[in-house]
Parts: sequence; C-alpha cells; structure tokens
Amino acid sequence: MANRSSASPAKRERPRTHAEINDFRRRALLEGTIRSFAEHGVAGTTNRTICQAAGTSSGLIQHYFETKEKLVAAAFSHLFTHLADAVGEAVAAAGPGAVDRLRAMPRAILSPEIATDEIKNAFLTFWHEIRFNPMVRAENKEFYRDYTRRTEMLFADAAEELGRKIDIAQSTHGLVCLLDGLWLNLTMEKPVLSAEEAETICQRYIDGELGLR
Repeated sequence: MANRSSASPAKRERPRTHAEINDFRRRALLEGTIRSFAEHGVAGTTNRTICQAAGTSSGLIQHYFETKEKLVAAAFSHLFTHLADAVGEAVAAAGPGAVDRLRAMPRAILSPEIATDEIKNAFLTFWHEIRFNPMVRAENKEFYRDYTRRTEMLFADAAEELGRKIDIAQSTHGLVCLLDGLWLNLTMEKPVLSAEEAETICQRYIDGELGLR
C-alpha cells in the first residue's frame, strides 16, 4: 500500500485559479496544524508554528478560519478522513473474502504506512484536545460512529461467510477498544509491543470472536 498517510502535503501542480489557490492554502494550513501538533503538542502549537509548518504567511489563518479552535477541529477532521480512506482502500484490496477484509482492517491501522511517528504523535495530541475543544470532541464522536459502523459491517460479513452467529456490537467494541489501546502503546518512547505483535493480538481476538480458535 502506498504511503498516503503522511500529514505532509502531497506534491501537486502549482495552483492557478483563485479556487485552486484557496484550496491549496487551506489544505496547507490543515496539514501544518497536524505537523505542529505532532512536533510541539498543544501547548507549543501557536499560529506561528502552524504557519511555519504550512509554509504560509503568519496572517493567513484568520483569512480561512474564524478561530484557532475551528482550525484545530478542521485539521482533526482532515487527518481522520485521510486515514479512514487509506484503511478503506486496504480493506477493499484484501479481496472478496469477508474474513480477509476484516483481518485487513487492524493490519492497515497498525501498518508503518499509516501508523507513522508523525501521525501517532498528532493523534495523541488531538485526543488530548477532545477534553477541552468541543468542536474536536464533536468531530471525534462523528468519526467514531462511522468507524464503529464500518467495523460492525466487517464483522457481520465475516460471520455470515462462516455461518456463525456472534454478538456483532460486542465484537466490534472489543476490537475498537483493543486497537485504541495498542495504538497508544505504539506512541510510547519505548513501546511494550511492536506493531507486528499488536497486529497478532488483534488477529487472535478476531479468531476468538469468529470461533476460529
């Protein structure tokens, strides 16, 4: 899978129209916020560090976002959407088998292409912001609803493929919480588990829920 998940702006043609320039600058600010959060944390992130990371002038934020809080919420949405798309592509590429598609989900989330140092650090900082920024909290609730729904569909399809009856909601909540805990472990300076070990734990959990062990 290609490394689509870097928060750094992708190389693209120089924007020409007014709409393209606005889109380019807005995207640069979102990705600059992600990079600043990953490098400096909440306390160290300022308009100046965001604009430096974005490669834009210091007064550009006010032109595109009414407040810093709205910029942070939009950056979180941008990051979560990007990662959800990358995981969705990995799941689709796993083939027609429902069990294979379910297994591909944690494998993608824990992969080095998605779980880069920058993205892990940025997510940890955004999770901290959930407590204090209601807009980030609202974005998180919306995306977790979608994340849970997608995981439920994967479990339901896998159970149907195997002819098994399982508690879809319970299996889903267990895997989502397991992945959250393992992701946090991977953000530590010296993780207790490697990404490969973390994935093995997820695959064993899936086997247990589907009655394959």
